[in-house]
Amino acid sequence: MLGRTPARLLAAIALLLTGPALGVEVSSKDGGHVQNPVWSPDGQWLSFEVNNMSNVVELWLTKMNGSAPGTPTQLRIPGASTSFGAGGYFAASPVWATTPALMIVFEGSNPGGKRRLYYANPGSGAPNELITNTQIQGNISSAAISKSGKRFAFISDVTGSGDVYVWNLEKGDLGVMGGAATESSENFPSFNDAGDTIVFSRKNDGNQDLFTWSSGATTPPLKGGNGDQTRPRWVGDKVVYFTSERGEGHWDIAVTGKSGERLIVAQDVRLPSRSAPAITPDGSAVVYASSVPEKADRLLVTRLDGSSTVEIPTGLVACGEPALTVAGGRTLLAFTALPSEGADWRRLHVIDITGKL
Repeated sequence: MLGRTPARLLAAIALLLTGPALGVEVSSKDGGHVQNPVWSPDGQWLSFEVNNMSNVVELWLTKMNGSAPGTPTQLRIPGASTSFGAGGYFAASPVWATTPALMIVFEGSNPGGKRRLYYANPGSGAPNELITNTQIQGNISSAAISKSGKRFAFISDVTGSGDVYVWNLEKGDLGVMGGAATESSENFPSFNDAGDTIVFSRKNDGNQDLFTWSSGATTPPLKGGNGDQTRPRWVGDKVVYFTSERGEGHWDIAVTGKSGERLIVAQDVRLPSRSAPAITPDGSAVVYASSVPEKADRLLVTRLDGSSTVEIPTGLVACGEPALTVAGGRTLLAFTALPSEGADWRRLHVIDITGKL
């Protein structure tokens, strides 16, 4: 007859199963908060921003060796100063494309200049401007790329308020979505998998509501109401987004289908600096950080049907801005956090969570 398992052994096993996930810190310069990590589609590159909280945001890129990050390099737009302290410089909000080759697209501006879109092939040369002044003038931001790489969307203020523009790379067509500008400001376009429908936010009666556009027609609000519905992204035939309908300071994550049904899957989440909700690579769950102080040392993974939640303790403070990828058969989670209470700057970390979801 087997004896009972000693209590101390059970406690040790529980600690192994629920203790902080071990990871690595990505090297970053002092004097700035790391924010908005974004993986390349193949999981080989990780981009992130460094914000000195004094009108300078830099964009950095690191090559991954498995779960180990290499030495980061800065993506510096043409004419940029090399000084971190130069006011007014901005390079941020990256998205990735794989067609015609792997490239990163991001917003950038030098002091006193317009915000424009730039692209770079990682590891091979300096960034170049993606859309010229001859094509579209003014400020350009909030880039989105269809899964096939054949369509491109962005926001331009050339007509005034800020409108979604669509660029068909096969036909060369580039123009305002729907053929006409609107009086309301629009933002955060996102393509569905087929690349034929865009979901975006639009100012509506003082709040941001979600709309969709397809085949030249804009629908009534996909989801509206109190507060802001913002930063949407497609996951299959559903839209996942942040909503502040419960009042200022309370951000939740919601899932909405085409017929308008809606499910709140997470409440009181820490709103990322720029990104849409983070989705697991298989599209089954959303990853987020909690704004509740008692849960600030962990990240949470909730299935999009709301059926279950997995907590990933980190041993750090004020965790936020998760981003997931699969590379070499491993599931890697990047996130930002403070190393301890009272620390000056947020740092970027990568942990291997293979098998934990």
